[in-house]
Amino acid sequence: MPDHDRLSSLILEHWSLYHPKMLADLRQQNRLQQTLGETAERFTDLLYELVSVKKMEHNQAWEIAIQEILLPEESP
Repeated sequence: MPDHDRLSSLILEHWSLYHPKMLADLRQQNRLQQTLGETAERFTDLLYELVSVKKMEHNQAWEIAIQEILLPEESP
């Protein structure tokens, strides 16, 4: 579970820096924990698929997961 907590913290930090409006909306709608958990689960599922099934190097798989799961920066 600590790894999942670390991943959730990384996702939350990314959202704080690059998606403050989305983060505020999730908090206002009381959906932050649910969405954070779902995003962390999608991230770990993709990482598992890339490393364990497709036999990709962990660092390369991590970069792909970051690009696919973490959204690009919000437009101003």
